Order: sequence, then structure tokens, then C-alpha cells
Amino acid sequence: MTIKSLLLTVLRITIGMIFLFSGIAKLTSLTAFISNVAAYEILPTLLIKPISYLLVSAEITLGIALCIGYFSRGSGLLASILFMTFTIVLIIVLLQKLSVTNCGCENILFSFLDTIGVSVSTTPNWKIVLIDVALAATCFWIACSPQRGYGIESLISQIAHNPTKTIR
Repeated sequence: MTIKSLLLTVLRITIGMIFLFSGIAKLTSLTAFISNVAAYEILPTLLIKPISYLLVSAEITLGIALCIGYFSRGSGLLASILFMTFTIVLIIVLLQKLSVTNCGCENILFSFLDTIGVSVSTTPNWKIVLIDVALAATCFWIACSPQRGYGIESLISQIAHNPTKTIR
């Protein structure tokens, strides 16, 4: 067990939990989330619902994949792309001064930050942009790291390379 592998695993699971709980929160209030997506005024009306469904599905799927460590490089890359997409959209909203009142970023990270005294409003702001950039960079590091960390992918790799050894 190396410290880098342990750190990679903790970060991967943390980001996975952010995606998973965020996706579940959006799923439980899907109508409100669709309204939030529409408020950005970026997508044509015809694409608002399909993109909303796609975002919720992607967050839940990536959350599970990152938490269990399945296809961690691909999941990390897709998560990085998703966070950068969120970043670009937020920057567009902030620069155009659109009246978006809820970023649609319900997640446990904001709740955690609030409990430690770092207030992050759900109204689009530059703090959220910085958080998304940091999360995108972390996901990119997960994707590019030569180590996989600990998870189902490394377990499968161990079994494939040494099928006769018992894993404890």
C-alpha cells in the first residue's frame, strides 16, 4: 500500500460520492433540475429534457464507477470533461450576467464546506467555478495516474496477473 495509491483512492471515492449524491438529489427533484437547466438559456428548448436526463444518468454512473474503482482512468477522464463543461457553462452565465438563481449543483461537497464554515451559494458564482476547475484537475490526475489506486479494477488486475494466488 503506497500513500499515492491511498490518496488516489480517497480522492476517487470522494469525487464519486459527490457525483453519486448529486445525481440522486437531481433525480429526486428532476422537474426542478430541468427548470435549472432551462434557466441557463444555453440549450435549445428541444434539448433541455434529454440533456438533463443525460447529466443525471452520467453523474450517477460516474459516481458508482469512481466509488468502486471500475474503469477509473476512463471514468476520471469523463468526470474531468463533465466538470470542465460545468465550468464553461458557469463562466458563460457569469460573464453574460444571466439571472440564474440555482446552479443545479446540489452536492454533498457544498454541504460539507458549509459545515466547516466555507459558505458556497448555489447561485452561480466564481467560487463554484474554482471548485469545478479543482475537481476537473483532480479527475484528470486520477485519469492520468499510472497507479489505479484501490478498487475493483485493481482487484481484477491482480486476479488476471496471478490467478493462483489467494487475495486476502
